[in-house]
This record gives sequence, C-alpha cells and structure tokens, in this order.
Amino acid sequence: MRESQSDVLVAEAPLAFSDPIREIRSFHRFHFRLTLLYGSVVILTLAVLVYLFYNLWSKSEIDSLQQRLLTLSTSLAATIDADRIATFDLKSTALTPFHQGIHAQFEAMAERDKDIDSIYILRPSDVPTELYFFVDYAKGELQGEPGQFYSAEDTPIMLKGFSRPSVEDMPYRDEFGYTLSAYAPLRTSDGKAIALVGVDVKAERLNMVENRVLMASSIIFVVSFLVIALVSWVVSRSIREPLGRLIQGTGAVAQGNLDVRMHMRREDEFGLLGKYFDKMADELKERQTLRDLFGRYLSEDVARSVLSQEQKIDLGGEEVVVTVLFCDLKDYTTISERLSPLQMVSMLNEYLGVMNSIIDQHKGCVIEFLGDGILAVFGAPQATPDHAEKATRCALAMRDALEALNKQWQSDGLAQRWQALGVDHIECRIGLHTGAVVAGNLGSKTRMKYAVIGDTVNVAARLEHLNKEFGTTILVSDDVKARLPNDLAGQTTQMGLSQVKGRSQPVICHSL
Repeated sequence: MRESQSDVLVAEAPLAFSDPIREIRSFHRFHFRLTLLYGSVVILTLAVLVYLFYNLWSKSEIDSLQQRLLTLSTSLAATIDADRIATFDLKSTALTPFHQGIHAQFEAMAERDKDIDSIYILRPSDVPTELYFFVDYAKGELQGEPGQFYSAEDTPIMLKGFSRPSVEDMPYRDEFGYTLSAYAPLRTSDGKAIALVGVDVKAERLNMVENRVLMASSIIFVVSFLVIALVSWVVSRSIREPLGRLIQGTGAVAQGNLDVRMHMRREDEFGLLGKYFDKMADELKERQTLRDLFGRYLSEDVARSVLSQEQKIDLGGEEVVVTVLFCDLKDYTTISERLSPLQMVSMLNEYLGVMNSIIDQHKGCVIEFLGDGILAVFGAPQATPDHAEKATRCALAMRDALEALNKQWQSDGLAQRWQALGVDHIECRIGLHTGAVVAGNLGSKTRMKYAVIGDTVNVAARLEHLNKEFGTTILVSDDVKARLPNDLAGQTTQMGLSQVKGRSQPVICHSL
C-alpha cells in the first residue's frame, strides 16, 4: 500500500540520528523473514496440493483405463466359442481358420481402440504358472504362436483371470514389453474355465497420460507460485514501509529526540500504532520537561502545578489554609518482628501503593512516607475549596481499603504471622486537622523538597496518636468538622477536649 506524500515521518525538529534499520542485516529483517516464512508455507502447501492433484488425477486416469480394459476383456470373452477352443490340443501349433477368425476379430478391435497394443488367449497347463498361447494379436513384431509356452510366474494377477475378470494394479514387464493388462476367463458351456482373454495397453501410453497430468500440474504450480510471490511482495511492502518509519521514530526517541511524530493516516494496526506512538511521544515530552525542571519534587502534582504557573524554583513558600492528613499503622512494631525484611518491605509497598492511589483520587498530595506513616495535604499546592471534605472522604476510603487488604493478606497466608502474636488484623490510625501552613520548597539550592510546615501538621500528627487513647481509628479536629457537609458531620462523635502535647490550647476531637 503506497502512502501519500503527506503520510511521511514528521519531526518538529531536524532528525540528527543514524537510520536504525541499517543495523539489521537484510535476511534478519522482520518483513524479509515474514515473507520467507509466509511464502515457504504457502508454496509448500501448494506443492502438497499439486502433488495430491497429480496423484489423484493419475490414479483417476489409470482407474478409468483399468475399467475400460476389464470391460473389453469381459466383452471379448463373451464372443469367443470356448467349447471350440477346448477341442484343440494344448500345445498344438496348427493355425486353423478358427484361429485366423479370432485373430481378425482381435485386430479389428485393436484398430477401433488405438490404446490397445495386444490381445491374446492363453490356456493353462497342469502347472499353474505354465501357460500356452492359443491366439495372439500384437501391433508389434513380436507375437506368440499357437502352442507357444508363456511363464506367468511374474504376473500373479494373470492367474486370477482364469477364475474372474482381473486387471493389473501397476504395469509389468515381460518378454513382450512393458504393459498394463486385464484378463477375463473363457468358460465352456458347463462353466469350466479353459482359457483366458488378455488385453494389453503399452505402458508408454500410461507415461503419456502421466506426462499430461504432470504438465497440467506444473502449469498450475508455476501460475500459483507467481501469484503468491506477487501477493507476498505487496504484503511485505505494506509492512516494510510503516514498520521502517516506526523504527526510525523509535530510534529517534531512543536518542533523545522527543519531537518526532508519525502522523500516519492509515486505518489498520499500523495506523493505530502510529497514533499511540504520537501520544506516547507527547507524554514523554511532557514528562521529560517535568523531570528536567521539577525532578527535585517528591510529588508530580506539585511539579505540574508549578509548571502550569510558570513559577521559578526558589526556596520558601506561602501561607495557605489546608487540611493535613496523618496516617500510621497500629501494631507496626509487633508486626515487623514476625516478618522478614523483604516481606515487610513488600507488604509496606503494597499498603502504601493502595493508600497513595486513594489520596490521588481525592485530589490530595502525598508529602512524605515516614516508614509506615503517611503525611498528605489537601488544598495545596493546588487550591481546593472543599479540602476538608476531600480529606475526610479520603480517610474513610483508606480505612475501607485497608479492610480489603486484610482479607487479601488473610487469603495469602501472610496474616497468620501477626495473628500468632494476637493481632487479629491490621488497623490504621488517621488524624485530620485544618489550619494554616506554609507550603513551599524546603532545603537548599541544589536539593529541595516540597513541604508543609506549621502547627497544623503537628496537630494532625497528635490527633493520629490520640486514636490509641480513645480506641478509635479516625479522629478529626473541630476545625475539620466545621467545614464538612451534613452527611459527613453527622457521622462524627465528639470525644471531648484533649490537651495536645506541645500546644497550650486544647483541641476538640471528633471520632469518625
């Protein structure tokens, strides 16, 4: 399939790379091997079909000839006076008018049917394989004379001809030539078989038939081969061109050129592949920019926010009102004693991965993983008016997700390790507090991270710790509850005033 002029490799910047296709030898290229494999299988299949066709056609021709020989020998046997033949001595050499009449009859039949080479009558002796001619007509110079001996040791089918009509399966060779023969018994009026009639067709005639079949089969094979070769070339070309473009494009991307695009205008799989290649290149371009400019940030959401606002990466921050979520695992120390380091890391990665995904879904930003602890903020770096509600719903979702993880660990057999220590299932403790923080870059000019600093963070951490005293799993401050919609606020239970360590003002706690 030829591409239009516009359907070419498009790059928004000049391509400065070598052609990757040249690294592959011609016979190692996919389209070459595909064509070779496809062509070989099809040609082999075609050869088998032609071979079967040749054999079936040849067999059909031979079967037709055999049937005709049987019919001729049987019809001839019905016209010959077997009782008269029985009156002659087995080894008599006399050539009587009776002999001549039968000879003339055979000659007339052979003239009408050009395939017939000879017709003869053979009589049996006391030795089954020793026969004697009675009459023999042959188109060649070699003919059997009356009373002449003939050995049937090499033609067992001939001996069956004394009992029933029979025909040779394959041509045989004797002193009279290479022939295919059929035989029919000559029976007297009392039913005794006293001779047989044989009809021969020269094998050269069969060779001619086989050659004709072979010629037809060869023509079919050659024509089919040429058609297949043409189709294979067209298919190979339709694969080679778009595949070459995709290889060039991926080679350019591998060498750092993220501006290359396919812009394939095709409706097939290559068109779809080109479409997704362009989409991939767009994503890689964006991610490369994020890595180059904001690789020092822990959260990609933070980097995207800064990129969209085109802010300079400087130390410092701004004061914003956010909701801080602090989460920790209950009995983490006990659990870690029963797990190997690899098992502990695997379990933590699974747990943190699920929790991080839930926080992302609720538009939160993970600030830091502190072992089994999670510090997340809602409302920064991207401002969100309902950050308290999103944080609260996120906490509920995290608790539900941990229940699902407990069931999974139970089915995996991992939970048995901490259940042996009296820990029935793993619980998390979550603290939520809304207040002002300074959100921005913390660190040095060469290494920094996005962080939230302030009393709000400390209060959230203390609320998380107070769950241990109250026997709860989620505690929110009064500042959080004041911002919740009625359906969420109605699910809270006031736990009273609590003095938070390091803070002079007490905090009103609510269990969720």
